[in-house]
Amino acid sequence: MVLIEDLSSREHLILEALVRAYVDLGAPVASSTLLKREGFGFSPATIRKTLGDLEEKGFIAQPHTSAGRTPTNKGYRAYAEEALADWRVLTLEDAEHLRHQFEVTRRGRVDEIHSQLARIICDISSQLGLVLAPRFERAVFDGLELVRLSERRLLLVATINLGPVRSLVIEVGSDVSQRDIDKVGQLLNERLSGLTLAEVRGTVKDRVSSDIGNPQLLRVVAEEIESLANSSSDDLHVAGVRHMFLQPELRDSDHAAGLMDFVESRDGLASLLSGREGVVVTIGEENEAEEMRQCSMVTASYDVSGAIGVVGVLGPTRMPYKRLVALVNYAAMQAAEFVSLMSGRSPEDSTPGRLEPRSGRGTGERWKDGY
Repeated sequence: MVLIEDLSSREHLILEALVRAYVDLGAPVASSTLLKREGFGFSPATIRKTLGDLEEKGFIAQPHTSAGRTPTNKGYRAYAEEALADWRVLTLEDAEHLRHQFEVTRRGRVDEIHSQLARIICDISSQLGLVLAPRFERAVFDGLELVRLSERRLLLVATINLGPVRSLVIEVGSDVSQRDIDKVGQLLNERLSGLTLAEVRGTVKDRVSSDIGNPQLLRVVAEEIESLANSSSDDLHVAGVRHMFLQPELRDSDHAAGLMDFVESRDGLASLLSGREGVVVTIGEENEAEEMRQCSMVTASYDVSGAIGVVGVLGPTRMPYKRLVALVNYAAMQAAEFVSLMSGRSPEDSTPGRLEPRSGRGTGERWKDGY
């Protein structure tokens, strides 16, 4: 881990200024640019010497002899550590924008909550927006209703004590009668109500073996209920893929195609997000997935009745870490309350994104105090 204490106060000041300038300009930063932007009380010679010291220590690099400097991953890490130390700071503009967008989203459909949250994060951050919906393995299956749509199509409506009501359309291989539908619904409610989703997933086939009139219908419905308990890439909501690849660093990169495939496949990305608890920043080669080695990811988790969700952004390493750390943490706070309310539960059932910040692959501790 890069320690801020490794730098002198002057080096820290100039490194932070260089990172800000590079994020804004997207081009190597000269000492004269820093002096003009920051109005330092140092002489140009002092700034050049400090830049040389930072380069020698590996925090910045000079692409060409006559070019300015750019931050290295080590330099970004030092800057991100500062962001994590000051993670509660959010601009009034960003906070108001988030609150407004969340209020607009409240008017939407329950089953669109998380995709809307991803779009909000994308729009405000100008990065790829990521939301991993809470995984409700400890949620209790309250019951189901089967609604006949046609001779071979049913609507399954499942009620779970955590999270929104879930519904899906089931295709059956043969005609089914209303009587068989009623029998299957009654049997499943008797055998499965009161079980956690983890218990449903592990034992549903054993619990519903029966000699009722239509075993095929029972089997199909039982398999669909089991799928509700399985976590998958369907839990991951992504917004702004095209927007992300308009970033200069990724637009013409040979690496972009592999990264796009990785994002669009979702399975690997969902797996990575599921292990990030707390406020976490991973930069470049700190990312486990090879496809993400030119990127950074900033995430914050939140807790809704014991189920963990994650809000985050993915983009090039040239990103405004301080702003994004504060942004995703605040969004996680709002998401916890929002998901609780939209799911018909009290906000007291949730633990918002008040989480201890950590860097790299670390896991944070929850903050019980207010924001």
